[in-house]
Amino acid sequence: MSIHPSVILSDGARISDDAEIGPYCVIAGDVEIGPGTVVESGARIGSRYGRVRIGAHNHIQHGAVLGGPPQDLGYEGGAYTALTIGSHNRIGEYASINLGSSKGGTTRVGDHNFIMAYAHVGHDCEIADHVVIVNGAQLAGHVTVEHHALVSGLTGVTQFVRLGAYSFLVAGAFANKDIVPFAIAQGHWAAPRAVNRVGLTRAGFDAAERRNIHNALRHLLDRALSIEQVAARIAADCAPSAQIDHLLSFIGNSKRGIARQ
Repeated sequence: MSIHPSVILSDGARISDDAEIGPYCVIAGDVEIGPGTVVESGARIGSRYGRVRIGAHNHIQHGAVLGGPPQDLGYEGGAYTALTIGSHNRIGEYASINLGSSKGGTTRVGDHNFIMAYAHVGHDCEIADHVVIVNGAQLAGHVTVEHHALVSGLTGVTQFVRLGAYSFLVAGAFANKDIVPFAIAQGHWAAPRAVNRVGLTRAGFDAAERRNIHNALRHLLDRALSIEQVAARIAADCAPSAQIDHLLSFIGNSKRGIARQ
């Protein structure tokens, strides 16, 4: 274990023997940090308001604040909630990730994510795996970001919105409705504009499946169709696949509504 002598470490913290905690960090309250995780200088992890669990081989950069109380006017200080962070994540300078609220209980970050400088992940958010959240992106409470999504810089996402798998939220966009999987979305308020072809190619989807997904999203972009008609057209016109099944499920389970042009 490598813990700099300037670190303030609570009695309740459990730090792996293989972790590294840099100078001037504060590790407060019920915190667990797994093996191979590196915490750079000036980070604050944990608080009196809940427990923080951080897995293995994470890189937490200077000034990050993880596990502070939820920014929720309905939150009462006595509620004891949680933040869980998986493994192989990189969390940039001055990024902040809050504990869950009493409404949700836990904020979750999965594995292999890159949350860049000054990004904010609000209470009760669910960040899946292989997600990139770029500098200055701001996620309100209860936001869900599915796997392999990319959230560009200086974006904003309102409460309870979902960003679908392999979606791309363009820089400066603001989302107040669900962004479907596989789409590039932009604007204020954000709506799908095209298929995320580059992302799908990099993910290894073959040309036939990329065309299949493009055909599905073409129906979504047709504003003459209701969302129920969109789902019916996708089911009728597209070849069955795991991706089409996920898209239909995403549309069918939307509570905020699906963003459209």
